[in-house]
Amino acid sequence: MPDKPGLPDKPGLPGDPGLRISQLLRKALAERVAPAIAFGVARSHAILLREHVGHTQPKGAPISPDTPFDLASLTKPLTTTLWFWHLHANGRIDLDTPIGEVIAVQAPALADCPVWRLLTHTTGLPAHQPFFEGLGGSVLQSGRHAAARRAVRRMLANGRLVAEPGEREIYSDLGYLLLEQICEAISSPLDRVWADLPGHGPDALHLRPLPLSSDDARVASPQYAATEDCPWRSRRIQGEVHDDNCWTVGGVGGHAGLFGTLDATLSAAQAWLRAARGDGAALGLPDATVPMSLSARWRHPLGGRVLGWDTPSAAGSTAGRHFGRASFGHLGFTGTSIWIDPEADVAMVLLTNRVCPSRDSTGIRWLRPQLHDAAWRCFT
Repeated sequence: MPDKPGLPDKPGLPGDPGLRISQLLRKALAERVAPAIAFGVARSHAILLREHVGHTQPKGAPISPDTPFDLASLTKPLTTTLWFWHLHANGRIDLDTPIGEVIAVQAPALADCPVWRLLTHTTGLPAHQPFFEGLGGSVLQSGRHAAARRAVRRMLANGRLVAEPGEREIYSDLGYLLLEQICEAISSPLDRVWADLPGHGPDALHLRPLPLSSDDARVASPQYAATEDCPWRSRRIQGEVHDDNCWTVGGVGGHAGLFGTLDATLSAAQAWLRAARGDGAALGLPDATVPMSLSARWRHPLGGRVLGWDTPSAAGSTAGRHFGRASFGHLGFTGTSIWIDPEADVAMVLLTNRVCPSRDSTGIRWLRPQLHDAAWRCFT
């Protein structure tokens, strides 16, 4: 392995080791990358740094360690992938099980495709489909999220592939909606099981099924980091899932819907870090499961995804320049990310609401790699 920075047991460096990080976070606030930013660095068994800056929304309340963020697509690895591995560990499903043996899909190639291709985004499914455009308006009027979920599943079952399975890697929300459906078919719906997953619970990583009660909406929502001024929901989103399709089907999806504070997300990252280093008990799994799932053998020749996670690209990675070849991570559309290096015993979590008030903000692109690189330098 090439030399790279490592983190000492204690960040006891001359001066303030977090100064560069604080400067970057303040710069990001000044450039309106996001109203709220939280960043943390950890080893397997120790939190080395936590930073919280900004406000829940422009002119909103200051954020604190208790502020939950919409984690967006971090739902995929932290919740749905973990759910799958628990079912796998209990002998309920195999990686090579054809999708069509568990749920009904019309495309023959998809029906014959092994489940593991959903985890690597190599089924040939399209990246996205705006189901909310046809369903969201009626759900706003009626509140019938369950009916919308059934309609979405019918459309998924009848959908077509845009490539042959294994032909290429296409990062797909639709694949994780199907993975959710598969896990549900052999256990229970996600809205009934999520709180039993390691690291999940009302005061940890959590989902917020819709409709929220009036008490939930009044008491719980203001502390959440707000997201977008949604044009079709006609309000600023706060305490409800930002993802349009996920909101339409009830706020719980295999691809989005998870919320969490920095501490809760760091704790989950530490558990995955320990599991990647061979301590499967950190996630309630056999010791070999996570190291096997991260093997490079799962990567497509022209892609970078392993089972449930992404890996750093050779150049221009959002992880920056120092995460090693064994590293894995994931991004969320709202401006969230996790990167983990099991060889260096490092996990970094960045949470923002960069889509508030508009998804047009793109400053997260410079912030992510610079922040990760600064964290490595601070603790070298």
